[in-house]
Amino acid sequence: MNTLQILSSRPVRRVLAPLGVLGVLALALTFLHRSMGGYDWHRLPADLSDIGVGHVAAALAATALSYLAMTGYDALALRYVADLVPDRLPWRRYASASLVATAFGNSLGASAIVGAALRARVYSAWQIPAAAIQRIIGFNLLTLGLGFAVLAGGGVLFQPGRAAQALHLPEPVVTGLAVTVLAPVLGYLAWSRLGRRPLVVKGHELRKPGYRLALAQVALSTVEVALMAAALWFLLPPSLALGAGVGFVAFVAAFAIATVAGLVSNVPGGVGVFESVLVVLLSTSIDPLALAPALVAFRVVYFLVPLLVAAVLLVGLEARRGRDVETGASRSQTVELVGVLTPSVLALLVAGLGVVLVATGEVPWLVSLPAGSAFSVSLVGVALLLLARGLHRRLREAWVVTRALLLGQVALCLVLDATVPGLAGLALLALLAPARGVFHRRSGSFHHPRGLSWTAAAVGLVAVALYAHQRADWGNDGTVLLSIGAEHPFSVRLAALLGTLGVVALGVRLLRPLVPGPRTTRCPDELAKAEQIVSTRGRATSHLAFTGDKRLLFSADGASFLMYQVEGRSWITMGAPVGDPGTFPDLLRDFVRLAERHDGRPVLYSVGEEHADLYRELGMTLTKLGEEAVVDLTTFAMTGKRYAKMRRWVNINVTAGSEVEILAPEQVTDALMAEMRQVSDEWLAERNAKEKRFSLGPFDEEYVRRFPVATVRFEGRLLAFATLWIGQEDGSLAVDLMRQRSGGPANVMNFLFVRLMQWGQEQGMRTFSLGMAPLAGLATGEGASVWDRLGALVFTRGEKYYNFQGVRHFKDCFHPTWESRYVVTRPGLAFPTAMVNVATLVGGGVRGLVSR
Repeated sequence: MNTLQILSSRPVRRVLAPLGVLGVLALALTFLHRSMGGYDWHRLPADLSDIGVGHVAAALAATALSYLAMTGYDALALRYVADLVPDRLPWRRYASASLVATAFGNSLGASAIVGAALRARVYSAWQIPAAAIQRIIGFNLLTLGLGFAVLAGGGVLFQPGRAAQALHLPEPVVTGLAVTVLAPVLGYLAWSRLGRRPLVVKGHELRKPGYRLALAQVALSTVEVALMAAALWFLLPPSLALGAGVGFVAFVAAFAIATVAGLVSNVPGGVGVFESVLVVLLSTSIDPLALAPALVAFRVVYFLVPLLVAAVLLVGLEARRGRDVETGASRSQTVELVGVLTPSVLALLVAGLGVVLVATGEVPWLVSLPAGSAFSVSLVGVALLLLARGLHRRLREAWVVTRALLLGQVALCLVLDATVPGLAGLALLALLAPARGVFHRRSGSFHHPRGLSWTAAAVGLVAVALYAHQRADWGNDGTVLLSIGAEHPFSVRLAALLGTLGVVALGVRLLRPLVPGPRTTRCPDELAKAEQIVSTRGRATSHLAFTGDKRLLFSADGASFLMYQVEGRSWITMGAPVGDPGTFPDLLRDFVRLAERHDGRPVLYSVGEEHADLYRELGMTLTKLGEEAVVDLTTFAMTGKRYAKMRRWVNINVTAGSEVEILAPEQVTDALMAEMRQVSDEWLAERNAKEKRFSLGPFDEEYVRRFPVATVRFEGRLLAFATLWIGQEDGSLAVDLMRQRSGGPANVMNFLFVRLMQWGQEQGMRTFSLGMAPLAGLATGEGASVWDRLGALVFTRGEKYYNFQGVRHFKDCFHPTWESRYVVTRPGLAFPTAMVNVATLVGGGVRGLVSR
């Protein structure tokens, strides 16, 4: 593999991508520092006030119109997918989703991507089909790109000389670049008018829109980006905005190019990148120092103000939803977006206030504060930053503590005459009050004695720190928390240390969710209900519901259930749901909501491909765990060369005197159970192993007596046994508990498997499962994931730890069909965390995970 292939591989790209983003950010900030190093930032408040109320009002109007135009993106997209969404959505519904998603996406950066993700969550909550959501997102991204292309390319063609001067390139080259940018737009319009076939881009099919719809896309996106640029244009110093420095058309072109650069950089909000590119493009016409106040004001007007409006909208909808619940009224689909977005938006606002408070305490020229008071303000800011994470995770205690802390922060800011942070805290209090309903998860801090003691200790540390700082000699230093060193008195350093440790400890405790204990299913009513479903619609593995180490979740009508257990933050099901497939979608959604209500991660362990589309619709990904060996009993025979090895196993054991007997549950006597216990104990002792759980049944007499038992006797002595699972729905037969003692002929378990397959065939069973071969069949080619590559490496090189290839080779002797088995998790780092939790749950660590 050459260097280019290594650098382009997915694992390396995942490492290099964030490093590249940090590098771009560092370069952009370095350039801005050099370009604007001469600006006196002490003048910023005065320069902002010089912009004028009229100009700010015009910028706010342009911002409002820009966001209003963005709702048109969704209107056009819904028209584009009318064949998949026949019921027309009212404008007020998708307009709310558009406003909130765009405001939140702009604040996080990469607004096109983040906004698309948020729209996907909201539309899925409205039961819009997954295929339609994908088309809507793609259509919106395309619409956005068309506007940027028109304004960037058209603006350059309008004034090629000025553009060539700004870019330091020959005019013909700049003209050629502009034509290149505009060509796809013209081609798109021509295709929509004259084309007959859909476009295929990297395997994704783009269905041809109508010509009028394509024209509307171009016109709407052009107007929207122009309005966005106008918001900044109105905030420029009056002499520049009137055209003394640069014309509006050229300014819009520069703005479009700078915005695209910020989006492509993946830097949050395009911070630094957008400003750097804009300064470069306008440097021949506008002094960079004159741009500084306008750029700061633009961030407030176009990013912060819409986010506050979105927060107010969400909170208003939450209050409405609360009234609906109280009155018993049905919830409208509009307020479904509240539960999706409100916690994240409020968390972002609280984190923003935390940053402001830390800056207020640390940067003396922002707000003049006494040094000791600045320390208190900084501590409050650090606490809010930690609590923002708890709000994002919807923890009720984080909501309570945040409100209490904001009350204290408002009082402190009013006493210290810090008006702006105080008003911001008051506004957040007003927004948090009616949003209580979405913060429904409980923290473990106040529900466990140890958690309560840690919380009390953290509060004590903060109290000691505040007392110490009141008695400390802070001197005349204005920069308090970040610059405390040996030159400060011991009391100052002690206060800073204790205060910071206390705030961090308290924040960490509050962020810990309340996780249910390991309750097991021993409820007779639940077991009887599950047994009725398993007896009619169950698969072989459905009998794991009766091991007593799982919880059961039933569908609303009781026609299906899934079995699961909680380990860490992972809520892990054993297999797919059992019962009526028509109820599976709602049952899985209930399970995901239940896990997320407790801040858990839903994990579906050892499932097949039959419901893959449903898993993806829930926003989850499938990762291959291995392959299960399944023998087709309808074609199984002991004749011919293909089954010669099996005949040899049978002949050796029959000649030696081995006998197989298959007993019904009622035929398992106490004496036989005692023999089986002895065999099981010897088997565990020889392997220095413990009973596994969750994915396999244990040797528990009550559990074992539920199933048929196959025994192998040699010279009258019990040599081996296996408990059998029978699936009524699919005619499947599988072995659960297998135990063998030393002694007797060779290949005893092989002999038992053959007899079981013959018995199953006689009983009319259709398949016989030999269990899974872990890590078998994982992809290794181009596009394989990190897990697939790592798993394949372990499969081929890990024989020292587990006989992976030997297991696969042994089961291949029975000529099975290999069926893939998967773990279904949320995207990202949820998979490795889930696998650690599964290994712990099953028992025996990683070896316990892969052993069968």
